[in-house]
Amino acid sequence: MNDAATTPAPTLRDRALAYAAAGISVFPCVPGGKTPLTANGFHDATTDADRIRRWWSMRPSANIAPPTGAPGFDVLDVDVRPDGNGWHAFHRAQTAGLVDGWVRAVLTPSGGLHLHYPGTDQHNGSLRGLHVDFRATGGYVLLPPSFGQTKAYPPAYHPI
Repeated sequence: MNDAATTPAPTLRDRALAYAAAGISVFPCVPGGKTPLTANGFHDATTDADRIRRWWSMRPSANIAPPTGAPGFDVLDVDVRPDGNGWHAFHRAQTAGLVDGWVRAVLTPSGGLHLHYPGTDQHNGSLRGLHVDFRATGGYVLLPPSFGQTKAYPPAYHPI
């Protein structure tokens, strides 16, 4: 018998605890969405295992989010929306060598991409009309396996 067939898949709480154990502060968001479930949003993010267990015991299907910026990570967000996408701008930036140095790539369900970089003290930004955003100090994103995120890739393997 295959052990994988009898081992239950990790829950969102298990994944939130794993992120916390890796030193990534997290907080819960509305299941299937991005709205924080805590009173102070990303300011409530923590690595405290007991608090994380309580949050995900109350809302087991809550999405997992970390704040962006130092000491965590910054995120380049390539959006895909009905009114356009950021792939052209991304490829121009890539050709210019402006997107190097990422440590994790996360594909989004819409066909977009989150590239994670070492965190900085920069603030959030956006390339208006180009569907590319930058999340840093004062922002947050969802992490896999949250509903709304698909797969994460380390730098050694990536689809771009």
